[in-house]
Amino acid sequence: MGTRRSYALLVGCLSVALVVSSCGGRTGLLFFDEAAPACTAPARSPVAGCEAGSTTIGGTVYDPSGHNPLYNVVVYVPGGTPDPLPSGATCDTCSDLYTGSPIATTLTDGAGRFVLSNVPSGNDVPLVLQIGKWRRQLRIPNVVACTENLLTDGLLTLPKNQSEGDIPSIAVSTGGSDTLECLFRRMGIDASEYTGDPQGAGRIHVFQGTGKIGRGSAPTTSVPAPSSATNLWDSVDDLKRYDMVFLSCEGQETMNMNQQALFDYAASGGRVFASHFHYSWFNTGPFANWNLATWLPGSGDIGDVDSVVTTTLPNGSPFAKGSALAQWLGAAGVLLADGELPIQQARHNADLSSANTATQSWLAADADASAPGASQAFSFNAPLDAPPASQCGQVVYTAMHVGAASNDIPGLPVPDECATDNLSPQEMALEFLVFNLSSCVTPTDETPQAPPACP
Repeated sequence: MGTRRSYALLVGCLSVALVVSSCGGRTGLLFFDEAAPACTAPARSPVAGCEAGSTTIGGTVYDPSGHNPLYNVVVYVPGGTPDPLPSGATCDTCSDLYTGSPIATTLTDGAGRFVLSNVPSGNDVPLVLQIGKWRRQLRIPNVVACTENLLTDGLLTLPKNQSEGDIPSIAVSTGGSDTLECLFRRMGIDASEYTGDPQGAGRIHVFQGTGKIGRGSAPTTSVPAPSSATNLWDSVDDLKRYDMVFLSCEGQETMNMNQQALFDYAASGGRVFASHFHYSWFNTGPFANWNLATWLPGSGDIGDVDSVVTTTLPNGSPFAKGSALAQWLGAAGVLLADGELPIQQARHNADLSSANTATQSWLAADADASAPGASQAFSFNAPLDAPPASQCGQVVYTAMHVGAASNDIPGLPVPDECATDNLSPQEMALEFLVFNLSSCVTPTDETPQAPPACP
């Protein structure tokens, strides 16, 4: 069995401790355990004298830039002080990271909106916004009893720097044909969080990958960052220092790979985001044993295409997160009239079919593309040999480039190279996938659920 968490069930004056037994993040049976510590008593009780659920907090949660609303963010009122978040790859369940004895919980929808019911009233009410290891803790000056309390949009953003809250520990390997590192700047992360020092205090650690043949070196920081091959993916221990690892396209197949290290990192709860030519991690080596896709090596350039958001699973049942992506992109106004997403400089290096049982499609080129159905983004959970309920790592592969639709200047140091424009349509899809990659891992056929609250 996996982790045990304790909650207190208050019935009149009787307090009974229950232990929730979970395996791989899925709640199991409830049973009595007199030795289990009780759930921290809520600092505030839900409002007495109001109709059930009538005291609420509502609003919209945004990314650090304050521009784009976010899906599947946990919003909760803690009854105690949330625990510090662990840093580095950890095999967490969906309740492990949402601490502080939540007394009211909910999730944001595909438009970033939420309504949190049965909240306490009064002054200085605590509120937590969290998705995985992104977390911001706020205080609501006044919650009025027995009514809906709408919060202003400007208050509800994930942190743009560590002074505002928790940000995952992120490693970015730069490349000669993409600027994936710049996605975080346009998502709103402060430049001060970038560092080329593996021991630096910033939350985005930059490593220099290889450049495209004939086009010079990959981007680096003003004080040159260490090599990805010798300081990041050289060992699973170096990778496990990071919650998330981003691999920006190098313009050629990745050299000096340690494929086993990345495989083991994902299996230990790590999150990997790989762009274009980084398919070379997956089409050979230990990942290749799992039939993730039909791979087509090379540049695979198919020009500008329109893509279809995947909203069903291979068995024809709904794919809840895919539907949320379609809703989210539609609300942002970046979809075409037919509901498709335009992609500049798309690539065709992976095809998916029902035979690729471990893999979930997110975006594919439409029927009018030169390579109809070419995968533009897919994901899979890890460990690959574990049942879905016990998986805690995830990998995203995308054929879309950040740099294809940006005005970045890779010749400048990171992050000075990064344009500060709004996200392009394909970057919007990438941002959604980044935050989904951050969230706790659930089987693809499940709809995300808010973590349990203390009764």
